[in-house]
Amino acid sequence: MLTIRLAGIGRAKLPLYRIVLTEHSKPIKSGYQDVLGVYNPIKKTVDVDIEKVHHWISQGAGMSSRAAKVIFNATGSEQVKKFIVYKERTRAPKKEAK
Repeated sequence: MLTIRLAGIGRAKLPLYRIVLTEHSKPIKSGYQDVLGVYNPIKKTVDVDIEKVHHWISQGAGMSSRAAKVIFNATGSEQVKKFIVYKERTRAPKKEAK
């Protein structure tokens, strides 16, 4: 299954990510089929080809939750929103003082 996800290309203390289309079973830094955009978390900029993203989603590609959040915050695309997974936070019970 093809997946749209983030692939790190930055260095220490200077993160930079490519938004790539790759096989879901491949390691993150191995080959990919297509580069769909770039995300810079320091400057909070996203440069993504949303038409390519919509094309691959319509062809059956999945998307990681983190990539979906980044693209949704940049474009507001409803087609991408369905891939965002919200987790409920659970806290461990507090230990009682003796």
